[in-house]
Amino acid sequence: MDKKLIVFCPNPYSLYTNTVCELLLRKGYHIELIVVRKFTLQRFKNEFARDGKRLLRKIWNKLVLREKAYTDKADSIVSFRRDNNLSITNITQFQKQGTKILRCRNLNDKSIEKALNQYDEKLVIFTGGGIIRKNILDRAGDGIINCHLGILPKYKGMDLPEWCLLEDEPDQLGITLHFMDTGIDTGDILRKVKVVPKQPDSIRSLRSGFEPVMVTEMVRVVSDYLNGKVERQPQPKSNKRQYFILHPKLYEIAEAKLKQLVES
Repeated sequence: MDKKLIVFCPNPYSLYTNTVCELLLRKGYHIELIVVRKFTLQRFKNEFARDGKRLLRKIWNKLVLREKAYTDKADSIVSFRRDNNLSITNITQFQKQGTKILRCRNLNDKSIEKALNQYDEKLVIFTGGGIIRKNILDRAGDGIINCHLGILPKYKGMDLPEWCLLEDEPDQLGITLHFMDTGIDTGDILRKVKVVPKQPDSIRSLRSGFEPVMVTEMVRVVSDYLNGKVERQPQPKSNKRQYFILHPKLYEIAEAKLKQLVES
């Protein structure tokens, strides 16, 4: 039996979500369902408690500016979409291919449990939207694949490109495709990919350069998994180290280290 593909999405305009989904369609895969979070006051409060003021910049860039938030100079998801003639910018456009759209207040809602229970054989692709709880993980069929912005098992947590720079380990810049579980970035690994910076002039442009790799590898890993070409590799239980959001002063140090790296 073919597995049903389900995508978890942070907002209808997510360039990451729309790019991954459009590339999957090009490869001949059908997306059964896209689950998208509504932007509510409670969601804002929760995310502001975690991210602070930088959430406002994130909202402005992702929901207001969207593609205009990127410069033409940077290697980014926008340049990737242009080079690959990708045009879908709103998840509702996938309804033309028979994809169902389910809007929710939270990805762990009872409505999501009910929706997942309708499919026996399924694989969920996570493209953002918050922490996933056990009630959803238990109903996700083969599991939920996430693209983590760091090389696991060492780099768990937040702001990992910056922490690599702070620890003088630019060779550890990269991403990990893995299954989510109830821990923080502790699920089975599917693939690790190193990311070599292309002369970034800031951490912002460094992060932008990760995005084409993230979408490409997510689509590749999903395809490889469905075709039995990649196996799950459990992470060692002993590594429980976790990184957290950088203090602004540490961010400045990371920026300076990046400049030294580019100039060397």
